Amino acid sequence: MKASPLLISWHNENQPIYSAHFEPHSNKGRFATAGGDNNVRIWRMERDGEQRTVTYLSTLIKHTQAVNVVRFAPRGEMLASAGDDGNTLLWVPSDTHSHTPAFGEDGTEDKETWRIKHMCRSSSGAEIYDLAWSPDGVFFITGSMDNIARIYNASTGQMVRQIAEHNHYVQGVAWDPLNEYVATQSSDRSVHIYNLKTKDGQPTLNQHNKIIKMDLPARRISTTSPAPPEPSPRPHESVESASFAPASPAPSMPGTPASLALPMNPPLISHSRRSSFGSSPSMRRSASPAPSMPLPAVRPMENSPNPYLVGISGIKNSSIYANESYTSFFRRLTFAPDGSLLFTPAGQYKTSNPTVGGRNVDEVINTVYIYTRAGLNRPPIAHLPGHKKPSIAVKCSPIFYTLRHGHKPTTQITIDTASADDPIPALPDPVMPSRSGANPSPMDPPPPAIPIMPSPNELSRPTSSPKPTDGDTLAPTPAFALSYRVVYAVATQDAILVYDTQQQTPIVVMSLGPMTA
Repeated sequence: MKASPLLISWHNENQPIYSAHFEPHSNKGRFATAGGDNNVRIWRMERDGEQRTVTYLSTLIKHTQAVNVVRFAPRGEMLASAGDDGNTLLWVPSDTHSHTPAFGEDGTEDKETWRIKHMCRSSSGAEIYDLAWSPDGVFFITGSMDNIARIYNASTGQMVRQIAEHNHYVQGVAWDPLNEYVATQSSDRSVHIYNLKTKDGQPTLNQHNKIIKMDLPARRISTTSPAPPEPSPRPHESVESASFAPASPAPSMPGTPASLALPMNPPLISHSRRSSFGSSPSMRRSASPAPSMPLPAVRPMENSPNPYLVGISGIKNSSIYANESYTSFFRRLTFAPDGSLLFTPAGQYKTSNPTVGGRNVDEVINTVYIYTRAGLNRPPIAHLPGHKKPSIAVKCSPIFYTLRHGHKPTTQITIDTASADDPIPALPDPVMPSRSGANPSPMDPPPPAIPIMPSPNELSRPTSSPKPTDGDTLAPTPAFALSYRVVYAVATQDAILVYDTQQQTPIVVMSLGPMTA
């Protein structure tokens, strides 16, 4: 099956799209987009053989400023939207037809009608940059420009908790699919992780970790496995948060899939959308991936991003996330659909390079930091260096994919939509073949395999692949030891990179014009 990009005038006057989300657990193909024209639009993607078409369904008009985020509830019965007007609107389908203005040049009429069930607004009315639902759809969390994350009850629209521990805008929020953690990311260069419990129907939070700085290693190792072979330094935490960082509990196993082949538990060890990135004479950003890394790839924290540089020294007590002058107002972190991993964008990996004059010049490399579930109060287990521009969002497919038997080379795609006359190249083959007949839902993980529990010594060894047979290609070195594949995408300011947890290099790299998340 081949797929082609769909070039559609999604919003009025080609306004930017800040968010898009498919309705989960639905065969209707419905999805929503949120844009700079203050509107939310509902669409349906339809299939006709191998072709895909998009049909306009409805426009939701109530926001008075740009809509930054739109998310369907886990069961799809409700849609949440939030934006610069400080309002979070909860929408539900309605049987009453509304007379909204026709959309598009052809005057397309609405095929669906949605009504507001609740409007949630904080006392500050601050802009909202991100939103995430609890897995049961009972609560949702928002991140705002007043430095506060708020949790609301979706059935009543009432705020039940607020987190006021960041020192700058909260630009990303994530809710653990196993309902045990929530995570927030801010332009104060930190990621906060909280233990979540529900008592008498109300959520309670205790800080699990506050990630700000850490010692960045510079030594190089021979292994290509992202599992750190030796203990890593702990992140530097503030005094007041240190008491809230208990030892990591035993990893919570997802309900499905039931078999999780470790090592997910690592060895012991200016208020403007056009703000520019700060710079200084002693700091320079990597313009392109290092020669040893022609593609961004999963790297263990002990691996230097550029093994061919000589004389690099480690950086002590270094901030690992970009500061408030970061070019985008989104830092959308996410959990893997099984809760095994946490991906955090806007990462920076700093190395110190000596010059001829004896001075060290710091080089900042854009990256995404990855934490394991059992290591949420420990340093990241791996990162994704090599992105030319800072990352602004990470999102995982909700589908669990079967493991491949061979390596999939990275497909490079450049999509230039500046001219409608230019042909757009076809996208690569899907990561899973089309299936027919009565097969299990792709949301279900593959049949569980008997997990092989490696010993602590084996965890540090480079993983090896079986020798290829005639006509076969070498199997990829697993980036993470799972019995299935999780596919995830990283959005940067000029590209989208699609990875999976089986191989270290991307599956697809799509280069685009200026982007939002």
